[in-house]
Amino acid sequence: MLTRPARFFKPAAPPEHIGVQLYSVRDDMAKDPRGTVAAVAQSGYKEVEAYNFQEGQLFGMPYPEFGRLLKANGLTMPSTHANISLVDFNDQTGDISDSVKKWVDAAPELGLRYITCPSMSEQDYRQMPKMIKLFTAMGNYCRKAGVRFAYHNHDYEYTQSATDGRLLIEWLLHEIDPAIMAMQMDIYWVRFAQHNPLDWFRLYPGRWELCHAKDMADTPTRETIEVGAGTIDFKTIFSKSAAAGMKYYIVELEHYRTTPLDGIGKARKGMLELF
Repeated sequence: MLTRPARFFKPAAPPEHIGVQLYSVRDDMAKDPRGTVAAVAQSGYKEVEAYNFQEGQLFGMPYPEFGRLLKANGLTMPSTHANISLVDFNDQTGDISDSVKKWVDAAPELGLRYITCPSMSEQDYRQMPKMIKLFTAMGNYCRKAGVRFAYHNHDYEYTQSATDGRLLIEWLLHEIDPAIMAMQMDIYWVRFAQHNPLDWFRLYPGRWELCHAKDMADTPTRETIEVGAGTIDFKTIFSKSAAAGMKYYIVELEHYRTTPLDGIGKARKGMLELF
């Protein structure tokens, strides 16, 4: 009796870019940035995302010194968060401030590919037409400098409306040319706002080049938890990564069951099990 040979299906390879947002280990970075960077590398990460990228320093070190620290530990930094607001915008000239231009110009030398605005203040997002001008000017300057501008969401972009009734996220997606601004979807905050990431992938394919991955605890406060230990169906979400345009997957934690370093280690393992 002839039988068909068994078919063996090779599982999908993990993404090329799985990093960690250093805000996840913020207290450790404040106390011992060198030791913490080494510990992050020892936990298996090859990429990190910084925060508060401005004014010539990162974690108390000049940019070149921090770059050398990363290299010594086998790490790269494709992206960073950097605060930018209407204070940095000249409405008369339509240009960003010289101080912002200075740290944008420093980005490519550190290997950065993305500079990401992490949030908007309520005072700023109540003036969305001006914010669109600011982000457009920022995106254009970043492109000239050889780096890509991006925006990272929280929950309020999916719950708060601007003057014309559109959600803030719709303003960002509709009014800014995708050629000059990418989106970093924080999947936790999208789910916290009771939205489905897959709906936004479908409506705006190819726009979501980066993501933050932190899971949601099954508790009344829905605090962050390690990927794979909570209620978010990352496997289904990431099955549509190609349509979303997703390239960079960045683990983040804001709350901890044990220690921050232990948490990001568990989150990395949880991420790898998804692919």
